[in-house]
Amino acid sequence: MVKEEDLGARVFGARIRARRKFNNLTLNELAVRAGLSRAALSKIERGEQDTSVSNAMGLSRALGVDVGELLAAPEVTITRSDAIPTSSTFGKGVWRRDLPSAFENMDVVHYRLDPRSETSAFAAHRSGSRESFFVLKGSIEIVTIDRRTTLHTGDCAQAPGDVPHQLANPNDEPAELMLIII
Repeated sequence: MVKEEDLGARVFGARIRARRKFNNLTLNELAVRAGLSRAALSKIERGEQDTSVSNAMGLSRALGVDVGELLAAPEVTITRSDAIPTSSTFGKGVWRRDLPSAFENMDVVHYRLDPRSETSAFAAHRSGSRESFFVLKGSIEIVTIDRRTTLHTGDCAQAPGDVPHQLANPNDEPAELMLIII
């Protein structure tokens, strides 16, 4: 079992590294901005060295994030399957589950379509929205005004969400997909 203080240093270091890479900074660039040596920053990122509050504050300023974001305990939110309601109001043979989302203005939806079924038409989402479709099982058609696009198990497609569309399963086997709307 990893000691809690060791876990804290590893989480803090991993967050520093992730933010550094997100900001496209080299180890040297961040070290200079934060007033640390390259060697010390490297040890902090690997979770091999605890750091002082003043160094944590310097790193947070250099990365442009609140120090609390870097120090917060890792949080995993679990929603058990039986707590996620299933709705069938989106077409005969269509089952939809709205999954909890990690972000505001992001919807994550699981669809199951019975053989030869289709959803009712979806109204366009907010202007500029995007959708990502990932087929978990079977084949799905994305139907828009001007085309039908077929996706098979493992396929992923991205499309504008601000146009009317619907989903269809033209086959004799059930199909499932995940839909993420941003």
